[in-house]
Amino acid sequence: MRYSLVLLYVLFFNQVFSQDIQQVEVIKNDKQVEELFDELGGSEMKLDIIDLLSQPALNIGYEKLNDSYSSYGADIFLNFNNNATRSWSEKFSLNPFYRFYFLNKTDFGGEGYFAEVFIKFANIEYDRNTYFNDPMPNEPYSTTEEIKAWDIAPGVGVGKKWVNKKGWTFEYMLGFGRYLFTNSENDDVPGGGSVSDYRPEATFKGGISIGKRF
Repeated sequence: MRYSLVLLYVLFFNQVFSQDIQQVEVIKNDKQVEELFDELGGSEMKLDIIDLLSQPALNIGYEKLNDSYSSYGADIFLNFNNNATRSWSEKFSLNPFYRFYFLNKTDFGGEGYFAEVFIKFANIEYDRNTYFNDPMPNEPYSTTEEIKAWDIAPGVGVGKKWVNKKGWTFEYMLGFGRYLFTNSENDDVPGGGSVSDYRPEATFKGGISIGKRF
């Protein structure tokens, strides 16, 4: 009976000790995170699949990881849609950004929830309408002109990223910015009249992207 109790105690403490060892192995310390981070690479290329399927447009990005908790990079957006239904369209933009990752104490770093600050350098197209108070005979009461312009928009966004053991990434992101040069100059209308345009004041940045680290 005594030997049986001793054997039960040994088995019990051995089981508890084994569980403690297993928990320690699962938890990743900073050194382990950095080793796996270096193993996958600190650079990433990605493609926005929403813009590719819906516009058509091409939105590709590059991201460089500083460490497990921050990164920087840039996106390039090219719009190939020449028949936009909106009154204005962003034809090209370059979007440098800086990111801060949170709640990402996982295997690879540079993943999880993130906040982003960006600045957008964009080439936009929009319509300007001119209305005449007293047009000449056989002249139209209004005309529409397509305007092309460059603008700058700082903004912020949030999102989340996942990374697998092969270095493939999946992320979604949503952000908004505001153009700095939204005040347009209205030329004098001969004979009196007014000018109104549809130049955007706000801009959107975001989508769903698939990427690869290297």
